Amino acid sequence: MKLTTAFTSGALLCLALSSCAAGSPQAAPAVTHTVTQTATATVTATATVTATATVTAEPAAPAAVAAPAPASITPATAVIPAGVAGMNAEALDDELTALGFKKVIYNSDTGKTVLLLSNWTVTGIDNAGAEQALEKAVVVHVTK
Repeated sequence: MKLTTAFTSGALLCLALSSCAAGSPQAAPAVTHTVTQTATATVTATATVTATATVTAEPAAPAAVAAPAPASITPATAVIPAGVAGMNAEALDDELTALGFKKVIYNSDTGKTVLLLSNWTVTGIDNAGAEQALEKAVVVHVTK
């Protein structure tokens, strides 16, 4: 009778434990097998190389280097447009760029920062009608 009771209680315990684990399935553990094989090969190679070179050269005459002729350097210039008062600053900027001026400074008559040229009107330009090097800055005065 003790054996039957022990067997019955063991079976109940097993059922109870298996029902607890039934709610959360677990993944099977991963099994990794590593197989190492060693291969042995014998390679026999024979190579014969024969090379003969004869080089004969005469000394070359030194090349004559001519000094470049000094070129007269004349800076590129353009005439600063006159009569620009009342123009839109963006239109004047396009004109100055077409003439080749690389640096144009926009000076606000009110002290504000000039950001969008299309919002500003030209009130004057420094050195209007004068010939000036393209590398020098052109100063344009603007207002809103």
